[in-house]
Amino acid sequence: MGLDERGVLVTVNYLGGSHGAFLKYFIDKFSDLTPPISESPFEENGTSHNRAVKYSGRVDRRVFEDIHGNALNNYVLQNKTRPNIVIEIDDQTLMNFTRMFFTRKSDHELKATYISAGKEQTSILVDENFVARYRDSFKLLFDIDIHKQNAIPIPLMRDFLKITFLDKNQNRSLTSMQKIKANLSENVQIISLEDIWNTDAFMHRMKQISDALNLNLVLKSEAIKLHKEFLCRRSNHNTWNRVDTVIQAIKDGENMDCSELDIVEQGYLSSWIEQNYDFIQTPLTRNFFSDTNEILEYVKYYPNHYKAMNPNLPKFNNIDNPFHLWAKNKSSE
Repeated sequence: MGLDERGVLVTVNYLGGSHGAFLKYFIDKFSDLTPPISESPFEENGTSHNRAVKYSGRVDRRVFEDIHGNALNNYVLQNKTRPNIVIEIDDQTLMNFTRMFFTRKSDHELKATYISAGKEQTSILVDENFVARYRDSFKLLFDIDIHKQNAIPIPLMRDFLKITFLDKNQNRSLTSMQKIKANLSENVQIISLEDIWNTDAFMHRMKQISDALNLNLVLKSEAIKLHKEFLCRRSNHNTWNRVDTVIQAIKDGENMDCSELDIVEQGYLSSWIEQNYDFIQTPLTRNFFSDTNEILEYVKYYPNHYKAMNPNLPKFNNIDNPFHLWAKNKSSE
């Protein structure tokens, strides 16, 4: 394995939204094999897309999908004989990746799939990027054409997000990642989002990657400082673990306010409730639970005559659920 005809040291390969631009900048700045970079990479929305940065041209980046989520090269890595890094999305990082995907605003490069639901809103306006990606899902789940009806009622948006978290086999981010990993050669270096989102883990993994690919990274105080700035600038940084804290309060039987959770957090929490309380489905209502006491009351007093196998869950007690809505859809095709 060696440099290509352009003298590229390494190519960073990733799904949009998983910090490929930051990783490119980080390698280019801290490699001893590239000229110094003085410009900051960061835009106001937290991305690393600053066009003023003077890159060396020796670190490349490639996305696996276009801005509408369509596969490029069928998710197959290009130039497999050259040094490559792939950024991995997995179960552990899915919630925050999804939340960032839907709450980070556009810039000159990022065409965001932005959704926001204020406390007085009853519906969410979605843009053409959202429609292009999720039109088929909304037609299947709710029998509405969001191309014609781009104002989606809040309970439907929450339910859509809940479903994406519940059924990992139908989650686009995870299924795309599976296709990517199925086509990788052994010499490709993989770094997880979990490592990218933790300074100590990131530095440790980048040292391993540097050694494996001969990148000559200098990982001292300046590199650590930049990574910590990257974390502080990411979308939702101040509330990064908020939904996990709410879940822990439910487990402990303690009361905690839920009124500030955004629509993605609400969808994730709804999926957690359905996964952890048998035969219970969360309500399809405009207003979400106000606090964890309300959640605990809901699951405790959920009427027996409404309890049934949850069609949202692909499995129950590790057995395929015959009532699963995706299975029903496939059987009717």
